[in-house]
Amino acid sequence: MRGRLLSATLCLFLAGCEEAREPRFCTAIAVDALAVTVVDAATGQRICDATVIAADGAFREELRGFGPGLDCGYSGPTERAGRCEVRVSRAGYEAALRPGVTVTADECHVIPVRLTVDLTPSPGP
Repeated sequence: MRGRLLSATLCLFLAGCEEAREPRFCTAIAVDALAVTVVDAATGQRICDATVIAADGAFREELRGFGPGLDCGYSGPTERAGRCEVRVSRAGYEAALRPGVTVTADECHVIPVRLTVDLTPSPGP
């Protein structure tokens, strides 16, 4: 009986300590929800001049290109959690669509989702 009372007291004490923790301080940076790499499906090489769009209902944003040469990619939208679809296009390739991409967030920022999208070359004339 005494052991149970001690266990219950300890649980209450620890629960109280949990509430007394210091608040979490968030950084003042802006985090992009998506980091997209676009590659040629036939060769595996990165495509650095595609158009990458994140869309959700009336929301639509073109992702920013970043990185030099073979390390290029696309990122955005900034601090936007939720579900979206990612549309990728480039001349000479069939457009690609990735529906149902879910971006979550913690108490400070979105948790970035990394995607690789393969573009298939368009059939020749």
